[in-house]
Amino acid sequence: MRTRRLLTSRWHEPFKWFTLFNLFTQVICLKDLRISVPEAVAVGDTVTLSCFYDLENAALYSVRWYFENEEFYRYVPKEQPPSRVFTISGVPVDIQRSSEHSVIIRTVSRNHSGSYQCEVSADAPLFHTESSTATMLVADLPESEPVISILGMAGPDHKRIVHSHETFKAHCAAGPSHPPVNFTWFVNGIRFPSTHSGLRDADIQYTSNGLKEAWSELVVQVDNHIVPTSSRKLIVRCETNIYSLYRGAAEAELIVIGDDFWLNGGKVSPTIDQRGNRGDPDNSPLTGGACSIQTSANAH
Repeated sequence: MRTRRLLTSRWHEPFKWFTLFNLFTQVICLKDLRISVPEAVAVGDTVTLSCFYDLENAALYSVRWYFENEEFYRYVPKEQPPSRVFTISGVPVDIQRSSEHSVIIRTVSRNHSGSYQCEVSADAPLFHTESSTATMLVADLPESEPVISILGMAGPDHKRIVHSHETFKAHCAAGPSHPPVNFTWFVNGIRFPSTHSGLRDADIQYTSNGLKEAWSELVVQVDNHIVPTSSRKLIVRCETNIYSLYRGAAEAELIVIGDDFWLNGGKVSPTIDQRGNRGDPDNSPLTGGACSIQTSANAH
């Protein structure tokens, strides 16, 4: 009888410890790790990378940040000072402003594009560790606004004139950047998607400093679908952007003549509409003025 009771007790003992271990881990479990890394920033910006987590009843052992799998920042509350920077990674950390929840990177360059990982470890006895990774792109923005040209088309007084049912070609060039800008075309407010047969994919020319220079062309046939009967004008607009960091635009105005169109008089005044060289911290565009541009028949 005593032997049976002893065997029964030993048989239940592993389950007792398993139950206690499960209860213990449920009570002090590290969970809900979230990372906040900007998708894209501009060269020279100061960037905040954040790591959020719930330790519940556990104590924090360490927070480690990695860039392309190399540790560049560590926070250990039991050490003095708790923050430590590893310069071998080349990430310029502002250690005075960094903490267990965020790390501040000063004056980023294109070399700082890549993957960032936050790794959080709870203290003894479990040392439970969780991590999360996100990618950041550092963009080199254009220093100039895009320029639009209507190729091989000029009338009296340097007015741009197109005949009804004729086809015209517009060329839009953007300044050097990394990555290259995206192009969007509009004719009298009608957007021409990239699948339109008259829109050519942007060509990219690599400059000597590694930046990319891009341009795009649009070919459109003039008809009543895009020319309003009230004005007989064509407003050709080229918009460029790099994420929410940069927006630019250029416009050109054409006068349409022909048997079923009438000439709208007045001086043609094409303009560049500067929407903003940069996005401010809340990603809203900055506004600017407008200036005249010249038609170039030699644009490529």
